[in-house]
Amino acid sequence: MAQDTAGHTAVDSRASAGEKRGPGRASAKVGRRRGDALAAAAFLAPNVAAYSLFVVIPAAAGLALAFFEWDLFGSPVFAGTANFAKMLDDPVLWTALVNTAQYGLLGIAPTVLGGFALAVLVNAQMRGAMLIRLLYFVPLTMSVAVSSVLWSWLYQPESGMINSVLGLAGIDGPAWLSSTTWALPALTVMIVWLSLPLVIILYLAGLQKVPDSIIEAALLDGAGPWSRTWLIIWPNVRPVTLLVVGIEVLNFLSAPFEVALIMTDGGPLNATMPLSLYIYKVAFERLEIGYANALSMLQTFVILAAVGGIWLLRRPKSRRT
Repeated sequence: MAQDTAGHTAVDSRASAGEKRGPGRASAKVGRRRGDALAAAAFLAPNVAAYSLFVVIPAAAGLALAFFEWDLFGSPVFAGTANFAKMLDDPVLWTALVNTAQYGLLGIAPTVLGGFALAVLVNAQMRGAMLIRLLYFVPLTMSVAVSSVLWSWLYQPESGMINSVLGLAGIDGPAWLSSTTWALPALTVMIVWLSLPLVIILYLAGLQKVPDSIIEAALLDGAGPWSRTWLIIWPNVRPVTLLVVGIEVLNFLSAPFEVALIMTDGGPLNATMPLSLYIYKVAFERLEIGYANALSMLQTFVILAAVGGIWLLRRPKSRRT
């Protein structure tokens, strides 16, 4: 009985001591968590403030201005949904939308497939791989403005290098940037050239993760270079392909702005006018700020639709239904 009483006394004393220490430990943990939260808030506050100042607030202001008429000088006048209704009767807008779609349709597939093929050649260390590695870095060293000036010279109908080379083959080259037929494909080729370096780099990273055992098994089965590339390697870099397609969709929705502005100013006869350049012209040449913001909202919805479609492609087939 004495031992039991002593045991109970010891347990009770330890329990009471634990109860005394428990609230102290809990309060200390709460204090540390508050300190961590305050430190995190202090580090994040400048970035959040800058993001809000330069992204969130302008986006909200742009959304609001889409319902006003404003010429940058007078006071904004509320117009309701008139700016959005105006889109239906704007022929240049529909031309710009078609042109934007053409940029993507003509440029995305060559960029993705060409970037993959060049990445395979560089990764395989084949003859000429060093030359390809050197050349695909060239666009990274030049700005879009410099590249536009360079390609404008290449496309010159009389003295340009492209028509000079075609002339050696007996082909009379067109006036590339002055033709309503050839101007948009010519600009697309340049955008593809500017886009290839990033695509090659991403595919090179993806190729490093393809197991060597798969390639060796294909070699044992007698698969040639073409079969190994498109039937073995290509399916194994599908995640990279989806990433590249997503990047290039966004790229071809925005990149034609600078290129078309510098090289053709959207001409001839709006044949190279993308949606982004048309928004710029409406805002800063026609001074229709409200309508330009309404067009920006349309462009935002186009981008969201494109991103949503790519997101659906990334989901497993069993989850799409």
